[in-house]
Amino acid sequence: MQHTPLYRRHMRDASAVINLKGFARAMHYRGHVAEHRATRESATLCDVSHMGEFDFQGPDALALVQKLITNDAAKLAVNQALYSALCNAEGGILDDLVCYRLAADHFVWVVNVTRTDEDYQWVLRHAHGMDVQVKNVSTGTALMALQGPNSREVLQRITRADLSTLRYYRLVQTGIFTGHGEIPCLISRTGYTGEHGYEIMVSRDYAPWIWDELLLVGQPLGIMEHGVAARESLRTEAGYLLNGNDMDARTNPYEAGIGWVVKLDTDFIGRDALARIKAAGVGRRMVGLEVDGPLTLRHGCPVFRGDQKVGMVTSGPLPPQIAGRNLGLGYIGVAHAAAGTEIEIEIHARKFRARVVAMPFRERKVKHEPSVRTWSPCHLRFTEQHAWVRAEGDLVTIGLSDFGQRELGDVLSIDLPRVGTTVIGGTAVAWGDSYRRPFDLIAPVSGEVAAVNAGLAGNPARINAYPYSTEGILKLRAKNAGDCNALLDFAQYAQLLRRLQQYDNWSGVPRLT
Repeated sequence: MQHTPLYRRHMRDASAVINLKGFARAMHYRGHVAEHRATRESATLCDVSHMGEFDFQGPDALALVQKLITNDAAKLAVNQALYSALCNAEGGILDDLVCYRLAADHFVWVVNVTRTDEDYQWVLRHAHGMDVQVKNVSTGTALMALQGPNSREVLQRITRADLSTLRYYRLVQTGIFTGHGEIPCLISRTGYTGEHGYEIMVSRDYAPWIWDELLLVGQPLGIMEHGVAARESLRTEAGYLLNGNDMDARTNPYEAGIGWVVKLDTDFIGRDALARIKAAGVGRRMVGLEVDGPLTLRHGCPVFRGDQKVGMVTSGPLPPQIAGRNLGLGYIGVAHAAAGTEIEIEIHARKFRARVVAMPFRERKVKHEPSVRTWSPCHLRFTEQHAWVRAEGDLVTIGLSDFGQRELGDVLSIDLPRVGTTVIGGTAVAWGDSYRRPFDLIAPVSGEVAAVNAGLAGNPARINAYPYSTEGILKLRAKNAGDCNALLDFAQYAQLLRRLQQYDNWSGVPRLT
């Protein structure tokens, strides 16, 4: 059984670890349903380092990718991704994958764990004679999925990239800040849950640092880890297919409902066969299924219309605790595939009433943009008292850093100054109370209060949840905006934090716990 670089975290924190597809995988941490709901409502983090990664570089990299996949990689801009199928000469699906373009002649694929070795041999066979270097970099690569409506807020506070400009199926080569330093990584706006989210690709040795940092900064927003049970229910609810369950070499993209990834104007392996299949039409179709009663749909359950077998369940279960209904995915003959068609599904040698239903079972929110805008801390200035500032002309926004609010604990109240109040740098400009102690917000610069975040009076905990919100805590009209340049930049502030994490800042005694 193989281990991902996060194996020790799973053994420490997961409530169940299983052998799945040859890898030790966390089944769940706090429970399947809780983790599913957290993904839909807040944010979750999932280890997907079992996936395979291939690196293509060289003058013929594009030509090889085009030869192998059904989609059109030539249309990709640098730092853009696409979803595609990898087919054999008969048009059967060998695998589905995500293809990243990192440069004009540099591509990376993410492929399925059960197909990694076979896919790699397939690629090498067809790369023969071409000027391209292909590497299977799976063992040295870690992949983490941060998903949910709060995912951008969590990730933005520790990355250099401006995530507000990163669109769906785009990526950025950037860095993530941890207590050990800045880690180079690739962040893609992709995922397998149907929610706004990101996948973070990094060298395997650094994965535990990023994992820990995301869980730390995401605590005020309700982040939790999720395991393979929630991953399966999330992707099924969103109508995403699983290679080996919902498609394989006996399945073609058109019947699987992913015909949109087939670009017949390009020349790829299986093109002629897929052109014939499209012209002739398919005999079956991937559909959503719903069964009556407290029953569980599982892969392999046959589907009937009267005495005629017309299909088979390929994915389930999606239980009522999550979806409110007993749902699954499967193939049905096209004559019976319309939504609302009454069918029967055989479970434990008995037939039960069921029907074809529309999919996905939940609206996909992959293109939704969160309403809260947050700055990356690397674009801010800081004080040793953990205030941050951002100057735009002479208007200076002031807030409390992520480390500062975490050291205070939950902020219970905040007393803000009146607009128009004159402020002297180095003196208290706002006052508050927290779970740990009362505190003063020390003005980093002198000026006049131009605006205050009035919403904090009724909800001061937003300081914990959104430390780098563009609203900040208040705004000053600075007497001399150049004074901000004398404050700590992010690299200097990060160095200060590393010292504070080694020694108690009130005693200088090394921390023992």
